[in-house]
Amino acid sequence: MNRNEYIKGNKIIIPYGVVEIEDELFKDCSQVTEIELPRSVKKIGDRAFLHCSSLTSIKIPNSVTSIGADAFNGCGGLTNIKISNSMTSIGDYAFCGCSGLMSIEIPSGVTSIGDYAFCDCSGLTSIEIPDSVTSIGEGVFNYVFRSVEQPKITRNIQA
Repeated sequence: MNRNEYIKGNKIIIPYGVVEIEDELFKDCSQVTEIELPRSVKKIGDRAFLHCSSLTSIKIPNSVTSIGADAFNGCGGLTNIKISNSMTSIGDYAFCGCSGLMSIEIPSGVTSIGDYAFCDCSGLTSIEIPDSVTSIGEGVFNYVFRSVEQPKITRNIQA
C-alpha cells in the first residue's frame, strides 16, 4: 500500500476491499484529523497511526477484530473512539498517550487488553470494562488517574 493514495487533505479515506491497515502505514501523519475505515477492514496493524497527533476522532467498524501494538499511540488530539463490537483484543500501548481521550467503552467481545494499552490517557474520566475481559496487561491505566476526581471504572479487575 502507498499511503499517499489514501490521504486526501487532512483525511485518510480507505476504500472498501482493504482488509488490513499495514504496520506503520500512516505513522507520523501529523496533519490527519479524520480517518474513514470501511467495513472490509479486519485488522489495524502495529503502529498503523502512531503519532497522528492531530487525529480527533475515529469510528472502528464492526469488521475489525484486533488493534495492533502502538496503533494509536501518541494521538494526543484523539477525543472520541468508537470501538468495534467484534473486537477481541486491544494490543500493547494501542491508545497510550491519547491524552485528549475522555471516555472509553470497551465492547463485550474483548477478552484481552494488552500492556499499557491506555497509559498516559490523562483525560479519561470514564472507563467501561465488560465481564468478557479475562486478561489485562501490566500498567494498562498508568498515568491515567492524575485528576482530583478519579475516573469511573465499572468493573473491579486486578491488573
